[in-house]
Amino acid sequence: MKRARRPLRWQEVAQAVRRQRIGRRFFYRAEVDSTMEVCQALGRAGAASGGVAVADAQTAGRGRQGRSWLAPPQSSLLFSILLRPSLPRSEWPHVLWPFALALHEGIERVTGLRAAIKWPNDLVARGKKLGGLLAETSADGVVVGAGLNVNFPAADLAVDQPFTTLLDELGEVVSREELLIACLQSFEAWYARWLADADEVWQAWRAEAYLIGRQVQIVDGDKRHSGLVVDQDRDGYLCVRTESGKVLRHAAGDAQVRIDD
Repeated sequence: MKRARRPLRWQEVAQAVRRQRIGRRFFYRAEVDSTMEVCQALGRAGAASGGVAVADAQTAGRGRQGRSWLAPPQSSLLFSILLRPSLPRSEWPHVLWPFALALHEGIERVTGLRAAIKWPNDLVARGKKLGGLLAETSADGVVVGAGLNVNFPAADLAVDQPFTTLLDELGEVVSREELLIACLQSFEAWYARWLADADEVWQAWRAEAYLIGRQVQIVDGDKRHSGLVVDQDRDGYLCVRTESGKVLRHAAGDAQVRIDD
């Protein structure tokens, strides 16, 4: 039986993606504060686009809006990628579209599990968070990062939100090497498609959106209302039709979403 906890065999991954644009340089550390920080430092130093930073543990991993990201050591996929897209800088945050599609595709290819993409940047299975994605832009480029819950039971972490892991979903240990290779190979293709036709990739992302068509409750400061999610627009807003028929747009930083069903 495969071991659930062991160091990532990163050389296998680096060898598999060595001819790609994504993964042309590969940086592994047993422990870092954050793989996002590693890639941002590479960007400041003038490193080429496509570098990948991977760690078996993070001491200051973070998610959206500065939230912390927790994962037991040697249990998950924790990685970031430095990019310098040949698109207007206003488009750079949209790199989350091909990145989410790549992880969605990579997970299915290796495990058969079809994770859904939840607004604004989560991967979910049975409505529970399986992974989180992040993009941060600067004058030195854009860094995308991911944390995927792989080989540990969700019960191992005391987190006050419903989340799951591949071990819980599948009942077996998953090769982190195979999973990372699949995700990076898929991102190589989706990133190229995004550079060539961002709108096409946006439509593909939207087709996998978990919340469209679901009844939700929106908590926006001290305001609350219920409605049907009718769209997630290109600018990143969640579009909710209330009982009155009015469609309200919610920014990711302003609203919390609770699914009624």
